[in-house]
Amino acid sequence: MNYSELSKLSVEELRNINRIVVELIKAKRTVESLTNKAGLKVGMSVRVNHPKLAGKELFVNKISRTKATLSVKSGACYNVPISLIEY
Repeated sequence: MNYSELSKLSVEELRNINRIVVELIKAKRTVESLTNKAGLKVGMSVRVNHPKLAGKELFVNKISRTKATLSVKSGACYNVPISLIEY
């Protein structure tokens, strides 16, 4: 579907398409975070996709619903969203 086809649709039809796309994005993010969370275990060594913690090896201390508590060997702890964790 290109721009000329989309411009022919009514506002209501465009709203319905937008609603469907947003629902699909939310569903995919939920599935992705659940699979990522299922792979995490306490004591596991992980990396974080964030500039502040780039290149650091972190260990999982606690796993919550949306975040995990990670620590560095030096003892510093960070609460990190599960979506940013890579293993």
